[in-house]
Amino acid sequence: MAGLLGSLTGLGGGVIIVPLLTLLFGMDIRYAIGASLVSVIATSSGAAAAYLKEGFSNIRVGMFLEVATTIGAICGAYLATRIPTAAIAIIFGIVLLYSAWSSAKPEDELAIQDRPGPFARVL
Repeated sequence: MAGLLGSLTGLGGGVIIVPLLTLLFGMDIRYAIGASLVSVIATSSGAAAAYLKEGFSNIRVGMFLEVATTIGAICGAYLATRIPTAAIAIIFGIVLLYSAWSSAKPEDELAIQDRPGPFARVL
């Protein structure tokens, strides 16, 4: 249900699952984030297999994102053991507010399609 609501709003399911587990069920935010990551990995793997089979995947971009995500996960796991739970909750709240603000503001679609960024051209 969280994945469906997250995809309808353009945000990930973790944006719904983590606050739900933390606020309603009283789970520690570290465990809630871990549970969210496991569910994201499971659903992403299934979707990736289907997209790869249909030829919709760009393997070059996928490999780049795989490496970047793995490095980010290792750094995030290390920092999660060093940062207090309250600070993690505040950072997560700020990221949620930024996500809500950026998804609510209108974007000029022509400006996005006309000029690809320099990083997109390299990939």
